[in-house]
Amino acid sequence: HMVAMKRTMSYCVATPERGLVIKPKRKWDGNPEFLFGIEGHSDSDFSKDESCHSVSGCVVEVEGVPVCERSRLQRIIALSVTEAELIAATETAQDMLYTKRLLESMGLKVKLPMILNVDNKGCVDLIHNWNVSGRCRHMTVKRATW
Repeated sequence: HMVAMKRTMSYCVATPERGLVIKPKRKWDGNPEFLFGIEGHSDSDFSKDESCHSVSGCVVEVEGVPVCERSRLQRIIALSVTEAELIAATETAQDMLYTKRLLESMGLKVKLPMILNVDNKGCVDLIHNWNVSGRCRHMTVKRATW
């Protein structure tokens, strides 16, 4: 662990220009009528693991500041890139709703609609309930393998 820590620390010292920039798009002045903007970004890598599980990644931002980041193996095995992207988008939407409810529980207001950015056209078509193909109809039938 000590070797890994020293390697990480030397990387941080050698690359001071890299990292997260935490700079909000707008500043809150304490006004109770201020509407906070929530935005999400999702992506997936189809079947990159030896177990054929895809990897989901997501970021949820409040006013441009990341508040939730995640990258993990998907719980079910996706049969297509579109399906893997849909699973990642669904997980991101769940995190966005959690963030919205958290802000509202503190008495703050959230700007609607919230924006979810997805980079797969087939996934966007499925989200809009447009017919893409017959292969994605029975996604809820599949079960997790672990």
